[in-house]
Amino acid sequence: MKKRMRILTMILISTFLLSACQFVTATEQPFQEPTEGPPEEIKYVYGNSATVESLAVVFLESFPLQAQAIVTGYLPDGCTEIDGVNVEFNEDTFLITITTKKPGGDIACTEALVPFEETVTLDIYDFEAGTYKVIAQNQSTEFTLDMDNVLETDDPSGIKFSFGSDARVEEMYVNIMESFPVQVNVNLIGYLPDGCTQIDEVTSQRERDVFTVEIITKRPSGDISCTQAIVPFDVEVTLDVEGLPPGEYVVVYDDLKETFSLESDN
Repeated sequence: MKKRMRILTMILISTFLLSACQFVTATEQPFQEPTEGPPEEIKYVYGNSATVESLAVVFLESFPLQAQAIVTGYLPDGCTEIDGVNVEFNEDTFLITITTKKPGGDIACTEALVPFEETVTLDIYDFEAGTYKVIAQNQSTEFTLDMDNVLETDDPSGIKFSFGSDARVEEMYVNIMESFPVQVNVNLIGYLPDGCTQIDEVTSQRERDVFTVEIITKRPSGDISCTQAIVPFDVEVTLDVEGLPPGEYVVVYDDLKETFSLESDN
């Protein structure tokens, strides 16, 4: 009996010592800082929560006429942003659609309404005389062209040209020159639809902090023979930035958009 008791006591002591060693080994392991994973990507919820309050069409002083739609309204809170402004033309109507985005998940947002104003270019080159409609949400307006918006002039050689906007721009770059006052040039890279179409002029118009760049093309009128191969081009236009205050500015050509910043008064 005593022998059994001694054996049982030794087993208990061995078990206790083994547990103590495991505890010491576990507690003596060096502390490791938790590693951080990559930052979580913000996921946006897209919609059309912008409310349009007014819509107007203005014409720039040029010929052929250039038209812009001024869309004003508000966003529902401080987290909602304008994601894009799209324009579609069907028969005699321009349809303007404003899409919005907002970070998903449980985030804190200011509840105050945020006003906005968007300037949208309406492509009315080669439009016939008549009345056209513009719609943005539940707002609509009309404008009238008293004559065909096509410019025809005579070349000294006697050739008549039709003017339009047939250049297709695929890339746009903004270059800031190392000078003072700062000079800003815009390079447009694209192609013309055939061998008869030429670039007549590259223009830029500024509305507040947005420069709108356009390429005016010309093509001989009448029944002429043209090569059908597209013709690439790379043209440059200088923006009038002299005297502008510091800030960020936007350059727009159709759906292309680039930004640049002026660090000080120019």
